Amino acid sequence: MTSFHGLLAYPITPLTPDDAPDLDALAALVRGAARAGVDGVVVLASSGAGVTFAPEERDAAVRAAVAAGSAAGSPRVPVHVAVSGASTREVVTRARAARDAGADGLVLAPFSYLPLDEDEVVAVFEALASAVDLPVCYYNRSVQTAYDVTPGALVRLARTTTVTAVKDPAATPARPAGRVAALRAATEGLGVSVGLSGDAAIVGGAEAADAWHTGLAALVPAEYVTLRRARAAGTAPDAQVADWLRALTDVLASLRPVSGFHALATLLGVPTAPPRGPSLPVPSDGVARLREVVARRPGRPTAG
Repeated sequence: MTSFHGLLAYPITPLTPDDAPDLDALAALVRGAARAGVDGVVVLASSGAGVTFAPEERDAAVRAAVAAGSAAGSPRVPVHVAVSGASTREVVTRARAARDAGADGLVLAPFSYLPLDEDEVVAVFEALASAVDLPVCYYNRSVQTAYDVTPGALVRLARTTTVTAVKDPAATPARPAGRVAALRAATEGLGVSVGLSGDAAIVGGAEAADAWHTGLAALVPAEYVTLRRARAAGTAPDAQVADWLRALTDVLASLRPVSGFHALATLLGVPTAPPRGPSLPVPSDGVARLREVVARRPGRPTAG
């Protein structure tokens, strides 16, 4: 089994008032997620706005997360790093830095200024595998990149690169039913974890998958762990928890993604400024809607 199974939490990268990464706040998020029982953490992905940080900032964030994951107790929570970049050279550079900082695995959404085709996508992962010997999760951002990985392409990657997992959107326009089953069937015997992203769809009852990849789980890990364990066991989740998570995802779905997480983090007691531009802070009415839902958090103190 790869380390990309179960519940993978994707924390924001908290910022200080002067727009620097708040490493103590990031470490606290990692420790909190680990203690709540998540199966892994991924830093500097879309939730963590990884492409907005300079190399030295990324390196400091990875090292802080790895140290927090190791200090969180037994078993140690794996810490993975998103290494997406606009060129293969940038991807490889970020991957090497992540490996040297102690990362357990990598997450990569291949993209370029112009949409890539399958051969170009595969070439990026082959270059990554040649440079760094770490397991990789393919982050399928089909809407943003205009390339939707096919079952055949995933098989190709599993056979020729270090790809051991895929993070697939749980709900996109024209996404066919049975997508998880199709990816699982194609990669049977190849050790690929088929995971889903998209909080609203996951909380709302998306099809079963090997993993859930979610930014929200890093902010409310106890509730997400409760939901994941119930779904994995085939039992009914706690109704209060499930209803609250649905209400929270409904509000977040109406906000800009990274900005919404930063606003929610502040309401939960996590010190952070809004994300770096071009993302804009959540307007006051959006903050008010989040605050109303947070006030109804079932039986849990606000987390920091």
